[in-house]
This record gives sequence, structure tokens and C-alpha cells, in this order.
Amino acid sequence: MKTLKKTIKKLFRTNRRILVEKDLKKINLKKYKRVLVVGSGKDPYRNLFSEDVEEYVRFDIEPHDGLTDVIGDIHEAPFDDNSFDCIFAIEVMEHLENPFLFKKEIKRMLKKGGSMVLTVPFIFHMHADPFDYWRPTKMALSELFDDFDELSISNQGNRLHVILDLISTSFRNNNLFKILRVFNLPLSLIDFKSDSTACSGFFVTAKK
Repeated sequence: MKTLKKTIKKLFRTNRRILVEKDLKKINLKKYKRVLVVGSGKDPYRNLFSEDVEEYVRFDIEPHDGLTDVIGDIHEAPFDDNSFDCIFAIEVMEHLENPFLFKKEIKRMLKKGGSMVLTVPFIFHMHADPFDYWRPTKMALSELFDDFDELSISNQGNRLHVILDLISTSFRNNNLFKILRVFNLPLSLIDFKSDSTACSGFFVTAKK
């Protein structure tokens, strides 16, 4: 039964989720030894990091089924300066009231040469968790993180991904619209150019 549920869940993912997972698989996260996962939720990305990681801290504003190591607010993170060589925040930034303070805290906690990895939606439905504040453009992200080194901001998806997601997330309990997500998996096999002005979101990496 669990295997069937996992299969169904995989077949009916949003394009947003598929695009995020696709980009994360392109980078090597196993080299990091001290990792902070911001907004860790149910910790879906643990397999991307090494089993031998020295420190792997799952940080969230609320506990999740025993999968949260530290509960707190990233605006006032309870960690020392220069503590981590990777700070990982996937689909978190849109939920934060103050992205400038978020950036400041990330930079404070990263070791020199440490990496930030984050994703953020651009055209995607509002999804409060518990709040939903921001949909930054590439230019806004570039300005926000301009004091980091090796900043890379990549578009994720295009209008087709966006349209399918907006339709298939309409009326949460309407399974008729959700069925449209079956097209998302084969769509993910097509290598689209990443320069759309109406992309699903952005994949951001940088170093301190």
C-alpha cells in the first residue's frame, strides 16, 4: 500500500516540484560536512547529502513527526557564526516576512567559502505555510544576494509548466484538475531553454 501511494504521489507531482528536484540532482551536495536545512518539513532531501555528514541540522518553525532537530525562526536563528558549510532552503523564502534579514542570517552562519542553495517560486499559486509573502524576480534576487560570491540564478521552467500548475492546483479537492498532472512527468523529459520571462521559479546558489 505504501509503495502504491508513493507511486501515485510521484506520478501526480506539480511541475514546480519536479523542476526543483531536477535542479537539485545537478549539483553535488554530498561534499558538505556541516549542513543546515531551513524549513526542513518532513526532510524529503536527506538522500541528496552524504550518509557520513558530520552535522545535519533540520530546522523548522514547527515540529514535523520527530523529523525536526531544532525549532525556531530563521530570522533569529539560534546558531553560531561560521557554523555551516552549506545552508539549504528549498521553497522557503516566499514564506519569510523579511528576506533581507534571512539573507543576513545565512551569511552570518555560513563558513567562509560555504555554499547557499535555495529555490523560490515566481509564478505559482499562493500556498500559506503558514504565510506566503514573496514572488521575487531574477533582478530582485540578484540585488538581494549581491554581496555573495559565485552567485548563480537559473530560471526554472516556462509558461507551459506554469499554466499546467495553475490549472492543476485549482480547487484543492477537485481531482479532475489534478489528473492533468499526469502530463508533468513526460514534460520534464524535454530539455527546455531556461530563459522564459514567465518561469515557474528560480534556482539560486552562491558562496560566502
